[in-house]
Amino acid sequence: MDKFKIKKVNISGIGGISRLEITFNSGLNLICGTNGIGKTTILECIAHAFVRTSTYKLKRNVNSDEGKCFLEYSENNEDKTVEYNIRHFNPTGETDFVNRLAAKSNNVLYFTPSRNIDYTNLKTLARDPERDENVTAGVAYTGISANDEKNWFVQRFMWSAHDGALAKEQINNLDKAKECFNNLDKQVVFSRVIPDTYDIMVKTPTGEVYFEYLSSGYKSCIFILLGIIKEIEYRFKNPYIEVQDFSGIILIDEIDVHLHPQWQKNLIIALKKMLPNAQIIATTHSPSMIQCAESKEIIALQYNDEHNIVVSDFGSEKYGFQGWTLEEILTDVMGMNTIRSDLYCQKMKEFDDAIADRDAEKAIEAYNELKQMLNPKSYLRKILDIEMTGVREND
Repeated sequence: MDKFKIKKVNISGIGGISRLEITFNSGLNLICGTNGIGKTTILECIAHAFVRTSTYKLKRNVNSDEGKCFLEYSENNEDKTVEYNIRHFNPTGETDFVNRLAAKSNNVLYFTPSRNIDYTNLKTLARDPERDENVTAGVAYTGISANDEKNWFVQRFMWSAHDGALAKEQINNLDKAKECFNNLDKQVVFSRVIPDTYDIMVKTPTGEVYFEYLSSGYKSCIFILLGIIKEIEYRFKNPYIEVQDFSGIILIDEIDVHLHPQWQKNLIIALKKMLPNAQIIATTHSPSMIQCAESKEIIALQYNDEHNIVVSDFGSEKYGFQGWTLEEILTDVMGMNTIRSDLYCQKMKEFDDAIADRDAEKAIEAYNELKQMLNPKSYLRKILDIEMTGVREND
């Protein structure tokens, strides 16, 4: 397959973005920042370069006459560029015909935040669907679907029992798919496929269950991991390729959606291990993912003094945010005003004001309330105790 990577995107006048330039590395890229800063728009701008038909998702900026997206990409180590314009703004009005890189859409896998897996009652196994240029260009607009993940897995599993029925690449990909169930939680493993119902079963600490009975977060990860493998199998035939040899682009919007913080880290690890040659560009609200990523893998967006969106220089050039607390990432990178409850902030202000006014009675009252609110292991308890020492001495 072709080696295909996005090197740079320059967006002006699209969505909420007035002007923004981002340079990507060839591996993992995590785009983060405050709500509404344009993270999803960036992914959609990339994906829409590969769409063949008219686009409805992207709109020009309300303050711009025309939006532009300029992409610099690498195909088999040869640098190329492409540009398209977005003129419409009315949601029911005219649309723009993109069709710039549709012929290369085989190299792009796009996952939207909608990643639910419902139980599918397979009556029979279907043949692999066609993935011609028209289909892959359409999927670049709509995103990867989970509708056929179960059919793909069961079909490959059934044929794997017959020597020579599957190519070695397909056997490798099936093995990787089985491992997906164990990547998040080592206590959950693929168990079997029930022959007469085509149901996929997994072993959990509480017993064997249908894989559709796993938590929504677990299934969100399975949606991505199995979705990548089955799409690669559908798209690359004659010859087949092993999933680890895929060297195209994977776009994932809100990669952390539904996930427990520990699973968020595990998903990043699993993707990097399974796809060492792919470029992954994902948006996230997860401080856990940002904290465990390397410096070069993080694209932190912020508003400058002119309220334009820029890539910030937060974090260490060498270590990124690996030395930051989750709270520091939430406030300084994600833009949260506070990570404490309003009631806590009110009581803390009462305590600080009482200390400043040397009002021992009010300080003690606020102190007693705060001690009941704080985590028993919180370091803030010791700080409050130190401040109260002076109050009691002067009381």
